[in-house]
Amino acid sequence: MPRAKKTVEEVKVAEENAEVAAKKPRTRARKVVEEVKEAAKLEKKTKKAAAPKGEVIIQSSMGGEITPADVLAKVGPVDKVYVRVDLNKAFWVKGEETGSVDLW
Repeated sequence: MPRAKKTVEEVKVAEENAEVAAKKPRTRARKVVEEVKEAAKLEKKTKKAAAPKGEVIIQSSMGGEITPADVLAKVGPVDKVYVRVDLNKAFWVKGEETGSVDLW
């Protein structure tokens, strides 16, 4: 026949077992997962703190201005971009492909 309520002693034993389980050392896998999460949080904070606060503006001898974000928007997802203001061009490299776009 099932019992409806636990006795006071059973509740105390269950609480003691929970405390003992909480004090047991964590498994190595769980420790590693927690260390990785903490490292990721720290890296994210470090990147935010190290991010430059200034703004870069590229000026053309023809009178125009453009920012690095604008240049990247013009060339799309690439590996490298070389800006030649004297030629009014941004040369890009993506793997084996190369190309250029006009800046102004």
